[in-house]
Amino acid sequence: MRTPPKRKKPMGPPARRGAVMVTVLLITMITMLVGLAAMIVSSTDLKITWNYKRGAQAFYAAESGVQRAIAELREDNDWTDGFAETAQNNGTQYEVAFSSISESLGMISATGRAGASKRRIEVIVNIDSAFDHALNIGGDLVMAGKPKISSEGVRLNGDAYFDWDNGTTPINLYAPTTSTLTYAEGSNELPVNRIDAEPLDIKAARLTDDDWNRLANQAASSYFFDNDGITGSRDVSITINNLDFNDVPPNAEGKRTIYVDGDLTLNGTISGVGTIVSTGKITGTGGFVANGNPTVSFVAKDDVLLNFDTNNQSNLNGLTYTEGDYRMYGKIHYTGVVTSFGGATIQNPSEFTNNNDPAYWYTYSAAYAIVSDPIDILAWQEVTA
Repeated sequence: MRTPPKRKKPMGPPARRGAVMVTVLLITMITMLVGLAAMIVSSTDLKITWNYKRGAQAFYAAESGVQRAIAELREDNDWTDGFAETAQNNGTQYEVAFSSISESLGMISATGRAGASKRRIEVIVNIDSAFDHALNIGGDLVMAGKPKISSEGVRLNGDAYFDWDNGTTPINLYAPTTSTLTYAEGSNELPVNRIDAEPLDIKAARLTDDDWNRLANQAASSYFFDNDGITGSRDVSITINNLDFNDVPPNAEGKRTIYVDGDLTLNGTISGVGTIVSTGKITGTGGFVANGNPTVSFVAKDDVLLNFDTNNQSNLNGLTYTEGDYRMYGKIHYTGVVTSFGGATIQNPSEFTNNNDPAYWYTYSAAYAIVSDPIDILAWQEVTA
């Protein structure tokens, strides 16, 4: 008996076979689209990262321009030149413009470029200097006797009292309209040529704690007087008789500095070339004499009180910076700059001649680069370039 042949299973309908193919194609397309999207996202991320990098480079280039402009202003507060487009080593550029807002305010506008990216920074600064005049006084002024002041004159924030002898040489007085001038009976009112000026920005000229530490570090170990090693604790009181800076060891730059974390009293004579830094008071006692033609910077966190001999003519060059009061008595011809945050008293036949030339001060003083008037930054903002 014959076995009947086996029958083949019938294949599915054509519609089902087509669905499988469509599903496979869809999965393939989706996979390709996901990969393409990932590539696009990755490319976009790279572009974003690159653009961010170039934008940051442009911003830092603009900052470089600002810092260079501030450095120029610290050297010369009359600087207005700006900088043409300046290339840097990393392929970025900056250009800087400076414009005056008022007598004491200016604006630095710096634009940085890196490739197609451009960023701009505007900075408002106080360009007023506390060292432009022979005497720069943050408080009140008392002048008596027959003093002489060079044409740079006196810059004053407070009031002034004059008790002058006849024949006093005229002086230029730069003061706010709020300052009151008073004359002792019999004083000649004619010598004052008053010029309206904005108040001195004492805050801009004030030394920071870091500045005081830098000044302290200028002194040789044998002339570094500080018992506890904490700058500004004022834990010592020193008296030096007949100071001769030739006896003070020079630092690596050949400049001689004495540092006292406290009060310093000077007796007798002072001679030579150097800088005195005191976190307290600097006092030159009665009969104090400048021997020869010394050049001395006085830098004090408290008062500077110099009582020169009235019978002997002393000649002294120097820079005086005091965050307290300044008093000068006696027969003295002073060439330099005096800046006092407090009041000032000038008595007897003193003569002041201004010299605020940095080239002059750098030749001897370890203090000038630190003390010389910094620029006070009032506002700093990025603007749309």
